[in-house]
Amino acid sequence: MRVLVVDVGMGTSDILLHDDSRRGENQTHLVVPSATRVVAAEIRAATRRGLPVVLRGRLMGGGPSSSAMDAHRAEGLAFYAEPDAARTFSDDLSEVASMGVVLVGEDEAESLAAGGAVVVRSGDVRVDDLMRALALLGETEPLDGLGVAVQDHGEAPAGVSDRVFRFEKLVESLESSRRLTDLFYVLGSIPAHFTRLQAAGRCMVEGLGGSPALGLGDTVPVVVGDTVPVVVGDTGPAALLGAALFRGAPCVVINYGNGHTLMAVVRDGEIDGLFEHHTGRLDRTSMANYATEFLAGRLESAQVLADGGHGVLPVSAAVEPGSLDVLVTGPNRARFAGVTEREVETSIHGSMMITGCYGLLEGFRARMS
Repeated sequence: MRVLVVDVGMGTSDILLHDDSRRGENQTHLVVPSATRVVAAEIRAATRRGLPVVLRGRLMGGGPSSSAMDAHRAEGLAFYAEPDAARTFSDDLSEVASMGVVLVGEDEAESLAAGGAVVVRSGDVRVDDLMRALALLGETEPLDGLGVAVQDHGEAPAGVSDRVFRFEKLVESLESSRRLTDLFYVLGSIPAHFTRLQAAGRCMVEGLGGSPALGLGDTVPVVVGDTVPVVVGDTGPAALLGAALFRGAPCVVINYGNGHTLMAVVRDGEIDGLFEHHTGRLDRTSMANYATEFLAGRLESAQVLADGGHGVLPVSAAVEPGSLDVLVTGPNRARFAGVTEREVETSIHGSMMITGCYGLLEGFRARMS
């Protein structure tokens, strides 16, 4: 089996082309700038040239691209966007318009492009470009599957914090099943509120020329004519699952991502307790306190929300300090090294950055079994 999985973060997109016939250390994998950083660079290039921008494509992650849009507008330059792409900046299109972004339809976007506006392609994965890059590396054999993970806050109802909404929906999913693999979805089975997951799935389909209609079991035609299923999931569960694969025994897993930090107790592939916060709002002292209180079962969501985080799903029973290995992963792990006991840095087949890819791969296999 050959499966291509893409774990899209705020800083990097981590890519694994896993071939069951190869040893782990010989798997093809890449760590490249995330799509939002690529889009931001393209917007900044247009800003330097003093040209208008028209954003076309799918909803994607914001962050750097949103900041680049703000800087472009601050220079007095026009910024246009098709509605789906505009939702990158906010689910509320009236709010996007208030930022100075002009919403346009497909025909007007094409007219603007013909008139000299710089077209920037929105979407969390540019699959066609990725396939061309892999082909240049000699990876031209047929694929048996595709997977993509993105961090989805969900489309929150008016007046509801997206931080609260995201965590509530994660908890709802865990109330149905605590198994991490059950947090991954085949196209067509993605909950409606996870709009970014749906958009990422559409990018996978459209990027390789497949139908944009997403029915259960949709497949993507690859250039050689084969078809492959597509599975999507959130980057949080992907990182937790990937790190847990490093140890078969019960463990604590902490993923120090560029945007978010997640912590959970994992036993036999099931989550017992979950903590999520913004990495940039944490320091060593606060993280050590959060870890202690979380594992003792004393941490409450209200405390995390008040500090700018997402929330807590309490552990079912207190975890004795030092009783479990603490598996740490993520690009910000060095900032927090040593804040917990029995820390073990995860490095699957010698590469820490593809931990989430292996979690996504496991999710793919579970959906296909």
